[in-house]
Amino acid sequence: MTTEANKLPMAESAWLTGARVRLLLLLGLALLLLWLGVKGWRVGRAVQSLLAQQTAAETLMAEGITGIDPALADEMVHTVRQNVVTLRQETAVFMPLTRYLGWLPKIGPLAVAAPPLMEMADAGTETAVHAFTGLKPALTLLQADTAGSPLPQLVTVLAEARPNLAEAQHSFQRVVTARNQITNEADFPERIQTAFALFDEWLPLAQDGLVLAQVLPTILGHDGPRSYLLLAQNEDELRATGGFISGVGLLTVDNGDILALDFEDASPFDLQALRDNAAAYDYPPLPLQELMGSEYLLLRDTNYWPDFPYSAEKAIELYQKVESETVIDGVIAIDQQFIAMLVAATGPIQVAGTDTVITAANTVDSFRNAFNIKEGQSNSEWFQNRKAFLSTFSAAIRQKIESDPGALDMVTLARNMFAALDSRHLQLYMRDPQVTAVLTQLDWDGRLENSTGQDFLLVLDTNMGFNKSNLHIERTFAYEVDLSQRLPAAHLAINYNHTAADNAMPCFQNVPYNNAPSYQEVADQCYFNFLRVYAPAESQLQWMTGHIIPGEMLLLGNPWERSGEAGQEFAGFMTFTNFMMVPRSNAVTTEVAYTLPEAVVQQEGNHQIYRLWLRKQAGTGPEPVTITVTLPEGAVLVEAQAPQQAEVNGRTVTFTFDLEADTLIVLEYQ
Repeated sequence: MTTEANKLPMAESAWLTGARVRLLLLLGLALLLLWLGVKGWRVGRAVQSLLAQQTAAETLMAEGITGIDPALADEMVHTVRQNVVTLRQETAVFMPLTRYLGWLPKIGPLAVAAPPLMEMADAGTETAVHAFTGLKPALTLLQADTAGSPLPQLVTVLAEARPNLAEAQHSFQRVVTARNQITNEADFPERIQTAFALFDEWLPLAQDGLVLAQVLPTILGHDGPRSYLLLAQNEDELRATGGFISGVGLLTVDNGDILALDFEDASPFDLQALRDNAAAYDYPPLPLQELMGSEYLLLRDTNYWPDFPYSAEKAIELYQKVESETVIDGVIAIDQQFIAMLVAATGPIQVAGTDTVITAANTVDSFRNAFNIKEGQSNSEWFQNRKAFLSTFSAAIRQKIESDPGALDMVTLARNMFAALDSRHLQLYMRDPQVTAVLTQLDWDGRLENSTGQDFLLVLDTNMGFNKSNLHIERTFAYEVDLSQRLPAAHLAINYNHTAADNAMPCFQNVPYNNAPSYQEVADQCYFNFLRVYAPAESQLQWMTGHIIPGEMLLLGNPWERSGEAGQEFAGFMTFTNFMMVPRSNAVTTEVAYTLPEAVVQQEGNHQIYRLWLRKQAGTGPEPVTITVTLPEGAVLVEAQAPQQAEVNGRTVTFTFDLEADTLIVLEYQ
């Protein structure tokens, strides 16, 4: 039994226990506040340092890449890296909680995305350290005032930087993965949204650049001289890989040093070869025989096939019929748009011996005008020299790059070269297996291929009018796919609009050159087009638009009165072909309907996946495209991936955009 005497010590004991608990809680709170204070101080110091580095970086970059102090830049990259590491360490404990902080005013969306944002910062600064460590010597070389070209030394720097660049590529993949985890950037503050838009614009270039940089020394002859066949294509006379091959040349490089860069007119090259050994030449593809009267497959026609590696090997074969001792390591195809993009980075080019100054704005017009007869020239002299400007220009641009590489706008050069590769104004084929693997990975070699289990579409034009009428042709197409049937139904409508004024001249499939016509006269012609549509193998043609062209309009005098045909030009593809003519100041629409193989729709889990790979024809500019997909009855769209947001109307999903590069469209539904 408890007595009154015992109650007092017990009460005192309870009070002491409570006091100890309160003291411990206060002590714990004090320690927590101290810990938070220390963390806050460290975080604050790191943030302040990062803000200071941002200002310093803007100042450092003000004079362009060649004005950057390598030592200061090196210090800055490592300082930023250390600050980000500090931030990640000090905030790691809070990251699991940030997903619940979306309610916070203004910063809630950033708090929700904090973990992937921090991962982007961490991996991004790690990438910067690896890349700058490898490429820092290049800055010094570009800024050095030394005689001769620094290109060989720059190639050596790039070759020695390959281990660092491989590490940078690895860490940058972490950046990409983290970026893909952020889906609420539309809710970020405007300034952060702007930064993300800029980052997204440069992300593909950075990804591809880190891959390409590791094989670029090989391409530029670091391991020994490399010789490349150059094909100058004129997209005003559209062909399968970009345009009529008007010029052929040879580029030889040795560790970045240009040993030779020569161009000549492709037509005289072929004619001389035929005179020397016509028996060595094969028959051309049947459409070239039947529609253009070609008797031999010549170098100028080797880009008949849309698979660039295939066409490139044909070009090498025919070039070596004449230059049998020349070893060819690859083929580089360029067009007029590529040259304009290159000049945008080099700055104005003064053409030696003339008053001509080539700028990015006047490049294409300069090449077109150079075609025209000069005062005092005879028709014969004009015919022999109408393409000589290409050789003169190539010598001028070579001299500019070799003598003053520091004047190049490296940012513009990188952006434009990658854009040219994506849009196929520049195409590369290399025989080196390692380089080939990289170019194929980046979709830069123009290889005609399609993954199994997906739809494919390439609309391919070949100008067979012996003219430059593509200067006036606007092409758009609409592609409709109905997935509600066992064999999906496809319908393609292609519209051609000839924008040249009607000059009352009759349409004829040739242009006489005996009176030295101007470039514009060669362009102001009717468009004679051999159309090919590439679809997945096992596609079945239902019908195509029939076209009628009177015999008096055609070179061989045989009238064309057919609809389209189906054939298999390449394994893995069905090809639908047609021949048509678009008069000046007219629009013509041609259509093709066919069924697709059942396998273009794949089952993945509980969902159905339809993928469409849209292939862009080389030599074309951005083209308006409409893609319409009808889902099966009762299907619900789960997700759509495309360049533009989908317009959904019931079971119908529509995309409208300009096709500028190869594009993948993915629809996931259930």
